[in-house]
Amino acid sequence: MGDKIEIIDEPNIPENDTENSLIIFKTDIDKYGRDIMEMSDFFDGYVQQMAIKLREDSSLKLVRDLPVSNLGIINEVVHHANIIMNQGITLIPDFDSLPNDINEKLGSKLYSIADSKQVDGNLRPVILDENGVRIKDITLKKITKKVDNIETVRSISNQLQMKQIYAKLADIQEFQMYQIETDRDRDFIVPFLDARSLILESKSRKTKDEQIRLVREADGKIRTALAAIYQNIDTTSKSFAKKVNYPFLQPFGNQLNTYMRFLTDDLQLATKYVGVRMQLLEYIGDSDASKEVLQQYHHVVYDFLTKPLTKKGLPAATLMHDYFPYDKTNINCWHTFSTEMIPTIELNMEKLRLNDKDDVEEEIYIVSLEDSENE
Repeated sequence: MGDKIEIIDEPNIPENDTENSLIIFKTDIDKYGRDIMEMSDFFDGYVQQMAIKLREDSSLKLVRDLPVSNLGIINEVVHHANIIMNQGITLIPDFDSLPNDINEKLGSKLYSIADSKQVDGNLRPVILDENGVRIKDITLKKITKKVDNIETVRSISNQLQMKQIYAKLADIQEFQMYQIETDRDRDFIVPFLDARSLILESKSRKTKDEQIRLVREADGKIRTALAAIYQNIDTTSKSFAKKVNYPFLQPFGNQLNTYMRFLTDDLQLATKYVGVRMQLLEYIGDSDASKEVLQQYHHVVYDFLTKPLTKKGLPAATLMHDYFPYDKTNINCWHTFSTEMIPTIELNMEKLRLNDKDDVEEEIYIVSLEDSENE
């Protein structure tokens, strides 16, 4: 297996809410805060809802020989109860019935995970107690009805992609803190906060039609905010390129840093907002519009990564790499971001363009813990 692992923290979501409830804003900061960057990423809860639905609605086939050869990946799933995606394989935890004492000892690393040694060549991992005694087997149950769950699988994949991009941008943005100007608040932040209020209000409405009406209204406000952000990314990128085209302006480094801060912030906001819009549109049953929102986002980010802006044909992302105030903790972060994201976005743009609903390459497994069997 490769070294890159996508880990999704699992929130506490009641199973009876997974199908009909719109669970986006979970914490007090999500519901009442004013700083978008302090809020949750809005992807995890949705991914977990879809994972629970996938687990409940699918036929499962017990897998004896694990296709996941890297025991460290199983460790991550079991110790942290996280969803993991790695090279076309998705692992979904199913530990609801696991006793609390085992959960606690796994978390504290008192219990460990190892390969079963009782049968030569058996790759089944097991849980060992502090004395090395085998107490639980780790099993995989492969989801076999992919056709019936295609939209759920696609929704999980899309949200994980949004989270991956956001996480990378958040790493870049971490040390850059600045005060957003009033017009940015008005155009970017206020519409989202207004939409949040409508989404929260929708929960108190007694009829489904009234709930959907408020969700549609909220979606419209986020759509407006996204349009403003996309335009600002384009305008800021062009202004940034003009500045770096004139060497005599280079002493004004603070101005370049401001442009770069705006671009980083705008990309983060857009990624969050797109994740929320897709959830709203899927909630009201408009999956085609959700895909169009994702496609538009892909094009905006792809232009940022590849569209020539200078006389030398350099795109905004390359200029960010050239002028970004790197230190030892974030060296070459924009170059790495571009290198990793360009082929990913190209692939996803093509898939959305073809709208090939049967093209699901991921293998998905439910990771369960069961009582040990004699081998």
